[in-house]
Amino acid sequence: MVSVTAHTLGECWQKCVQVVLEHGHEHNDEDVAIRELLGLSLQIMHPSSEDSFIKEVGDHSVIAKMLEKFSKGVIMEDRPFTYGQLIYDMNGVDQFEWMLERLQKKPETKSATISLLTPGLNVPNLPCLSVLDAKIRNGQVHLQFFFRSQNIFGRQYANLLALSQLHEDLARRSGCELGTMKGYVASAHIYEYDLVEAHKLAENGIGQITDQYYSKGPASIRA
Repeated sequence: MVSVTAHTLGECWQKCVQVVLEHGHEHNDEDVAIRELLGLSLQIMHPSSEDSFIKEVGDHSVIAKMLEKFSKGVIMEDRPFTYGQLIYDMNGVDQFEWMLERLQKKPETKSATISLLTPGLNVPNLPCLSVLDAKIRNGQVHLQFFFRSQNIFGRQYANLLALSQLHEDLARRSGCELGTMKGYVASAHIYEYDLVEAHKLAENGIGQITDQYYSKGPASIRA
């Protein structure tokens, strides 16, 4: 397992790209090659959804869509589910409010934890983000997460922004200071078509990126 510690979301993204390039191994996603690192642990000391590096370098359309995908009450006709549905309306349960209530009733709780997976669900695409956990320690609310899979170059920055907004909402609603954000990615990968740009990002030599997932990603996505 490889670990990354960073001060900001943008620094974390850049470092995660670097370690996947350095430590990843060749694999494939359907008909597209990937560089994959099994087991990436990350820690962000001062997360903020107002991240200037990500907003300068990230694809704005990907950011906008990801933030929408995490929003409450949003249905996307081109997606089988949204994270907003899984977090705020999972089988009729608002899991965000459930998690918040546990924090409010028992600030020292170890069980403000939610799952975004439905047991036995047999569909091609399961949520990449599988678990969220919040804990209040020393007046700060800390957010932890588990991704079964994450497209590090093409999606991680947008995932982190969306999670940071949720984290900030938890802190505000619970009356706590914002703590750290920590997570684990089981399959941290970069698609072959992104490798050149990923190297540029790792070496601080890139401008704003353009997402290529829907034009060059796996065959099932392009179909």
